[in-house]
Amino acid sequence: MQRLILTSLIVALFSGLAIGVQSSLISAAGKNTGAMLTGLLVNSFAGIAAGLLLLVVYIRQGNTAFSAIQAPTLGLIVAAGLLGIGIIAGIAYALPKVGVAAGLSMIITGQMTMGVLVDTFGLADGQSIPLSWVRIGGLVLLALGTWSIVPKG
Repeated sequence: MQRLILTSLIVALFSGLAIGVQSSLISAAGKNTGAMLTGLLVNSFAGIAAGLLLLVVYIRQGNTAFSAIQAPTLGLIVAAGLLGIGIIAGIAYALPKVGVAAGLSMIITGQMTMGVLVDTFGLADGQSIPLSWVRIGGLVLLALGTWSIVPKG
């Protein structure tokens, strides 16, 4: 169990590093093409790549890989994908203005706030984790840390 947790944390760390690289690329593209067009283009190209990967999965495994996907799950997948367009557009808009570090810090603060809410109410089929002053304090510290690296001037 401990090895699984350690492996998961390492994978999460590398995912975070990839988000940092991706955000830098989106920020640079957003300066040239604008936030909304960048969001649409990034998601379009990612969708094409995902479609090709799905084709490979289908060729190797047939319909069995997709037969377990039910309508409610498909709705969740579509909603998550549509949110991605807004997320990418938001990154393309904000990061060129405040910098990658401050922008990512605010994104992480937002993610953690949403994570605490999801945990507190046991959403997304998760087990409820009670809200505590320690968790609230952690969010406040994240917000203060973000404020401390926002460019002043």
